[in-house]
Amino acid sequence: MDEDIKKVKALYSDGQAITDMFEYSTKKLKKWEIQAISDFPLYSSILDIGCGMGREAFCLHDKGFKVTGIDISEKVIDVAKNIAEANNIKIDFIVSNGSNLPFADSTFDIVIIWAQTFGLFYGEDNQQYMLGECKRVLKNDGILSFSSHDRKYQQDKYPQFLKGNKFYPYADTDCYWETFTLDELNTCAKKAGFREIESQRGFVYTEDDGTILHCKCRK
Repeated sequence: MDEDIKKVKALYSDGQAITDMFEYSTKKLKKWEIQAISDFPLYSSILDIGCGMGREAFCLHDKGFKVTGIDISEKVIDVAKNIAEANNIKIDFIVSNGSNLPFADSTFDIVIIWAQTFGLFYGEDNQQYMLGECKRVLKNDGILSFSSHDRKYQQDKYPQFLKGNKFYPYADTDCYWETFTLDELNTCAKKAGFREIESQRGFVYTEDDGTILHCKCRK
């Protein structure tokens, strides 16, 4: 796992991935994200794992949620902190690898793992460990919302970048995003002991942007 963490950290600390993140950092919530938060209780405390430069965190803060964001990359956390400070926004941004969460049990009402973050935890063992940590820091009846890239969409549109369930988004790196099916997301949540599991396929901003899979469940 340590080697995988190093690869992911390197990808999201420099180069094209950082440029892409800058381009998305000021955008609003995606269509599927708006759908996902539709039943989030207002003023809930939310842990945003893989927060990047804070796009989702700032949007959720504006909607009245109390947000804490963590990311493996010091570079993107520094950007998010600077944005928050410049705009007097109270969001805690913390550097963390996302596996061993630096929070006490039953701290948050909601945990989100959006964009491609869940697919950067390679293999079932790492995914289950990470989901177990999410369950630990959630309060009873708390909500976990996580997403992944849609393997069927990638197979149809970008087969040249897909090897099995691994999607390679950038050249000259061995870092990849694991892709999933809806059934596989359900299985991940079920094995981790979550309940009221619901998985759906949703749109990004427009249909041309492609689809994303997202799963919502409860502790």
